[in-house]
Amino acid sequence: MLRYLPFHQIDFAAWDACVEASEEYMVYANSWYLSTVCKRWDAVVEEQDGQYVSLFPMPLGRRMGQLGVLQPFFTQQLGLFTTSRSTFRALPPYLQLIPDKYKLVYLQLNTANTSLVADNIGLFEQQERVTYHLDLRPDYEQIYKNYLPKHRPKIKKAPRLGLQVKPLPTIEPLIQLFKSTKGKELHDVKKKHYILLANLYKVLQQKQRAELLQVADAAGSLYAAALLVHQPDKIILLFSSSSAEGRRVYAMQFLLDSCMRQYAGTNRTFDFEGSMIPSVAKFYANFGGKPTTYVSLAKQHVPWYLAWKNRTSTS
Repeated sequence: MLRYLPFHQIDFAAWDACVEASEEYMVYANSWYLSTVCKRWDAVVEEQDGQYVSLFPMPLGRRMGQLGVLQPFFTQQLGLFTTSRSTFRALPPYLQLIPDKYKLVYLQLNTANTSLVADNIGLFEQQERVTYHLDLRPDYEQIYKNYLPKHRPKIKKAPRLGLQVKPLPTIEPLIQLFKSTKGKELHDVKKKHYILLANLYKVLQQKQRAELLQVADAAGSLYAAALLVHQPDKIILLFSSSSAEGRRVYAMQFLLDSCMRQYAGTNRTFDFEGSMIPSVAKFYANFGGKPTTYVSLAKQHVPWYLAWKNRTSTS
């Protein structure tokens, strides 16, 4: 049967065991990830013989002083996670258990849930959203062939200038780079959000899920940087930024091409994590990324912070 569980009643060991075994697995749904990006989250679970076999996380947050079920910052997709033992595989039974006291609801489901969304989901408004996925199973030569032809020369500019892709020891330079560029345009992104990102990186690092990369010259000047999140079947581009000079020399293109070169031939997918903005979507499509649909469900308007990344371009 399905049960609504408040945060203090959730068995985190059982939760993570179910998440890791789920058919839709995404790192965002791990208990430690959710507990980092939001102060409290409840859930609807299907339990059998003392084990969780299906999960529907419900992150809680406030908007304009109103407590509701809200997608957290740095968490693109959640939704329903099922296993081979699941008997409740449709969305309505889970949505019906969201307490009536939460008048404000905005959730982004995972890409595997898209086929489950139908017209019979009650009062929720639906919107199709798009992320871009690149299959990393082919070798690098095949992946490179799928780059748009006019995109290929851009990748070669930065290395010709002596720039290198290498590990970035800490996340602070990436945060400062973003604050000095796109961050200036996003007045709703506050100090607390950068603190959250730094804390999330520490947790991801402890879990051996984080990879920080930079494009820099011999003097150490930073042109671009990115935070990648690793899970067994996927690499997620969680956060990135380029300087003005970095954009001029296509440093981010160089960085991402380096990732494709390193991880080509693995049974994984590169998830660009967006975007609904045509210019950003075009940037990801340049690498041969394919649009992949996921769906948002809402009872009220989209929180501002869920649109902020879509207003930025990593190019």
